[in-house]
Amino acid sequence: MLLKELVSELLCTMALLPRKRRCKDIPTSVATQDHLVGSNPKDRVRFSEVGIFLVERRMGASRRRFLTELARKKGFRVEEQMSESVTHVVSENNTGNEVLELLEKQNGIRRTGFNAALVEITWFTESMGAGRPQEVESRHQLQVTKESVAVTEVSISSYACQRRTTLKNKNRLFTEALKVLAESAELNESEARNLAFSRASSILKSLPYTVTKMEDLQGIPNLGVHSRNVIQEILEDGTCSEVENLLRNERYQTLKQFTSIFGVGVKTADKWYREGLRTLDELRASDVKFTREQEAGLLYHSDLNASVTRTEADLIKEIVERAVHKFLPAAVVTLTGGFRREKEMGHDVDLLITHPEEGKEEGLLRQVVKWMTTQGLILYGDITGSSHKGRSKEPEIFDHFEKCLSIFGLKKEFINDLESKNLRNCDSLSGDKTQGIGLADHKDAAQQVTVAAACNKDWKAVRVDLVVVPYSQYAYALLGWTGSRNAFLPAATEEEIFAHLGLEYIPPHERNA
Repeated sequence: MLLKELVSELLCTMALLPRKRRCKDIPTSVATQDHLVGSNPKDRVRFSEVGIFLVERRMGASRRRFLTELARKKGFRVEEQMSESVTHVVSENNTGNEVLELLEKQNGIRRTGFNAALVEITWFTESMGAGRPQEVESRHQLQVTKESVAVTEVSISSYACQRRTTLKNKNRLFTEALKVLAESAELNESEARNLAFSRASSILKSLPYTVTKMEDLQGIPNLGVHSRNVIQEILEDGTCSEVENLLRNERYQTLKQFTSIFGVGVKTADKWYREGLRTLDELRASDVKFTREQEAGLLYHSDLNASVTRTEADLIKEIVERAVHKFLPAAVVTLTGGFRREKEMGHDVDLLITHPEEGKEEGLLRQVVKWMTTQGLILYGDITGSSHKGRSKEPEIFDHFEKCLSIFGLKKEFINDLESKNLRNCDSLSGDKTQGIGLADHKDAAQQVTVAAACNKDWKAVRVDLVVVPYSQYAYALLGWTGSRNAFLPAATEEEIFAHLGLEYIPPHERNA
């Protein structure tokens, strides 16, 4: 009986002990063959004359890892990187040309003198089943067309996240026309049409060639009949009559102008249009009751619709970083959006703020915004949390993070200081505190700023979004402002998120779709 009691007590004690954490999987990019082969005598290499390289594209990192371990347990030599010792390149759901193009991009492998066999996954599975390398038959081989293959045969993914799209748009004539049609659809609250034209434009931006005839679009996904008709008309006439008519349309012009005001969405713009308003001056002179955000939008409209330069974005990032570090020295401030995709010009500045020690970031945003406001840096600011609603122009995905939608008053002399590397301490970056014009009498102030002081003022209003995220969600927010409704897998970098999804990693400068 005593033994039984001792065993029971021991089991209870063990149940209270913390569970041992599972070791993280070692990524295939850093795992060595000694790790996967050799720890077990049965895993030794039996077929050293055969070197296998598994193409991760469309196979996914997890499946590739599993197949690598399987092959090594059966005595096959599997290489982590493409090299001269590889005899068989195994691919799943890729063409021979796609594989060669990938090897050239990632490893510098040239098609000429390429001796390894390009085989389908069927050769691999049959070899695993037989327990030894199988002869490569014609049914296993990936077909490779000549390098003179027509551009119409270029394979384009239907998923934007897998299309490499640089800033070099070779089809701007078509994408600009489709952009107008997408904007018109949005102003008419036609989500389906807006999505269709936006997708078509995104596809054309990613093409590595200029479309010169309709045959060039053969096999290209996400191009509907309407979009193709627009492209064909431009090819034949140089312009699209539908687009030209839209650009002259009064309603389109008015709603586009009104929605360019910070804080104004389509419904509000349409309401003003139906009330007979057509210009910003008419709007300012009207009896319309504006929200605080719309007042700021009208007050600084000219500046906010001017382009923001990379220099200005870098300067604002440095100013915010210095302000953040006054309260939390180890916090991380990252410039995101178009500037992270290597654009030289943009419409606003997006900054992501986090701290490696989760929880430290709580309350930080209010401290920083309050301090920068007292310094005259912030002309307008609205801090909101996850429960905030009612901002029609703001994407829902922002609603899961604490954020401040703000307007900065950027002194022009600061830009010169940055360019000359003579940036002073953050306290001197406050500028003239009187420049934070009050919005109580917004009509008089707007008239004063946009007319009388427009040519003489030494500062510029810039839209800046500050978003604070917990460190565990930082990589997801950095990748695409992913909200907390998603299921989060452990990820410290964007590359790991792509790996979770089994997708090839696309760097920021190739995400300009």
